[in-house]
Amino acid sequence: MNISTSTSIVIPKPLEEVFDFSCKNETYKRNLRPLGPVAGVQTAEFFEGHSLAEGSKRRITLTDGSVLEEVILDYTPPTKHRYRWSKGLKGPFAFLVRSGTGCWDFTEVDGGTRIDWGYDFELKSPLAYPLALPIMPLFKAWLNQSLEAIRAELAG
Repeated sequence: MNISTSTSIVIPKPLEEVFDFSCKNETYKRNLRPLGPVAGVQTAEFFEGHSLAEGSKRRITLTDGSVLEEVILDYTPPTKHRYRWSKGLKGPFAFLVRSGTGCWDFTEVDGGTRIDWGYDFELKSPLAYPLALPIMPLFKAWLNQSLEAIRAELAG
């Protein structure tokens, strides 16, 4: 069983600039900060010999001590970045969630670039659904906070 959430933002910058900035490991460390019980990104690094490309692997260390192994499922500049992690989550969320798949879609719009960021979580059991459901608004707030931080940094 899965549970999902998503959000979007328009950033008044060109598509390629927004895509390149948003997908950098350094951007994650600076702008994907903790919000309440939702951990932020402390470090993001590729496994030796890997770079940002479909099939590559990255280690994401979260501020709560979790270390996620992420696989890039789709990397199509400047329009899509999709990834999946399936192990390493700690804390109370580890009892609910088996894996997470995130997808960033970038679209050129009047006034700049629209980012649509969605997350799909595979739950460990259908019994986890009622416990995970109230967490989704908080996770969506974390997504929004992260996108706002990216917009603010690009506005410079």
